[in-house]
Amino acid sequence: IIDEMPKDRKKIITGVVPENKRPQAYEFIREQIKQGRQIFVICPLIDISDKLGVKSVNEEFKKLDKQIFPELNIGCLHGKLKAKEKEKIMQEFLDNKIKILVSTSVVEVGVDVPNATVMMIEGADRFGLAQIHQFRGRVGRSNFQSFCFLFTDSESERSLKRLQALTRINNGFELAKIDLKFRGP
Repeated sequence: IIDEMPKDRKKIITGVVPENKRPQAYEFIREQIKQGRQIFVICPLIDISDKLGVKSVNEEFKKLDKQIFPELNIGCLHGKLKAKEKEKIMQEFLDNKIKILVSTSVVEVGVDVPNATVMMIEGADRFGLAQIHQFRGRVGRSNFQSFCFLFTDSESERSLKRLQALTRINNGFELAKIDLKFRGP
């Protein structure tokens, strides 16, 4: 059981961001990039879904690339890409050529980009708390202060209360227990 952070690592500051604070989150991201940092953006789906109404990687990539951060190099990563293409995108992110990587859960484990300091999760209520904790673990891998922003369209008090647990708890086992309580087995 790993129950302590590696030396010189800081606790990741996590917050549930209401939709009206999205512009401030984008501005914060822009500042982090000016300081040389990089950003992960996680979405629950690859393509847009009329039925689910949640953010998709392709839709979010287009929005960030064309409207929000047109001056930045943004990458798009998901499971439908060929292995070579995925490797190329990840290498460009590692080499700091890509500043923002919009992705599905393919980055959940095994990705080490010490320069990445912001994990922005769209549709956070669609993920389990332990899974979000894994995403959050993709940042904070150096001595830079890192941040995890949780976005949700859900107005359900239950969903928001569940996500708030991530702002207080940094232990994956505790989070899994809370998720079991909220979502059932």
